[in-house]
Amino acid sequence: MPARFPAVLPLTFQGKFLCFILRILCAALALFKGKEWERPIPNFEENPLRYRFRDLLYFAYKYYYRPPIQAENQALEDYFHAQKLPFAKAEELQSCISISVGGDLMPYSWITKESCTQLWDKLGPWYFSSDIVFANLETPIAPSKKPGIVPEVMLSNMYFNGTEEMFHIFNGNGQYKGHDVLSTANNHSLDQGADGLIETLQFLDQKNIQSTGTQATEEKRIAIVEREGIRFAFVAATYCLNAIQIKEEEKHLVNLGDFNLPNCDLSELDKLVQEARAQADVVLLSLHTGNAYQAYPSEHTTEIMHRIFELCEPDAILGSHPHNPQAPEYYSYTGIKSGQAKKGLCIYSQGDFVAYDIFTWCHFHLGFKLYFSSDKSNPELKHVEVYPSMMKQNKSKFQFVPVTGQSDSKEQDELQRFWKQHLSPSLSAHLAPSIG
Repeated sequence: MPARFPAVLPLTFQGKFLCFILRILCAALALFKGKEWERPIPNFEENPLRYRFRDLLYFAYKYYYRPPIQAENQALEDYFHAQKLPFAKAEELQSCISISVGGDLMPYSWITKESCTQLWDKLGPWYFSSDIVFANLETPIAPSKKPGIVPEVMLSNMYFNGTEEMFHIFNGNGQYKGHDVLSTANNHSLDQGADGLIETLQFLDQKNIQSTGTQATEEKRIAIVEREGIRFAFVAATYCLNAIQIKEEEKHLVNLGDFNLPNCDLSELDKLVQEARAQADVVLLSLHTGNAYQAYPSEHTTEIMHRIFELCEPDAILGSHPHNPQAPEYYSYTGIKSGQAKKGLCIYSQGDFVAYDIFTWCHFHLGFKLYFSSDKSNPELKHVEVYPSMMKQNKSKFQFVPVTGQSDSKEQDELQRFWKQHLSPSLSAHLAPSIG
């Protein structure tokens, strides 16, 4: 593994010292578990509410020391490398409806008005130009409460709360139209309690941004966006709420299920997708699940996604949570309800978006643009564009810059190597034309 990949980036002397101690402890642990943990642990749920001591050690090991950059087994790695995404000629896209899909928007202390004035200069025109723009808002935005920033070192519970200034940056700095839909279903949904969640929904409503995945009442929030007479439904759910034990009377607030456990119950998720299907022509499922800090999805995660396609039949699954990019999948299956042969795009992880985690590869984001046919009788997915970028820091200023092409830093070199080794077999032929 290259020496700079991944690189821990603490801010303060205390943070650097704590990370140093943790890395020493993990290095000692590697003497006993290093060989076993070169690949992801099978069936690992990554749910703090259910952690055993061994689970905690494993997560700390891959977070602070050595994340698994190989798949759980060689067959799974070969499977992802063999994936072929949908492709269409440029002239065919003129009659399509475009949807930009972004990764996790998170409240890091680096994200300030002063540091992000140039953030969107290169990526913004591509990302915000789509007919519909969607991402995962992985923090409450409750202005009446104190800000809750991502801690420098993860040694305690994390309770996020982004500021209005941060949200302005998330939403394009006022330079672009901003997001049309945001998922609010993730492991930080209830960080500010039920009232913080409701305040977040009200905040988004005031910004004329639809949300999905959480709701104040028993009625599910399904975001419906119509373009050219075709209705697109966005639904969302999450696999956990970190260490928060949700109260019985608050269970309606978040679409929650054990979506990272093998053989998990999908009945409620199926109801949600079918409710959306009754209202729309295309259904996009945003699912916050999977395992963080590993290059490939876990085998049980792919099996769960396959079950979701076969039972629920969404048109695409927009995954989030792992914090670094993972290879996508274009899955062929026969729908249990429809009996029809179908294909579904599964984006397991785009990585962090507007965020700044401690690993180099977490600064690598895969922006997706999905093109759906505007044919009302068959609005199918026709083409996928991918814009790989890194959130680069230069003299306290951040900017999204393309990862492909010539690099001007060791960090970019590392990300390009990661791109070629783990993602390019399935994505390199489908880069956005502006950077390919």
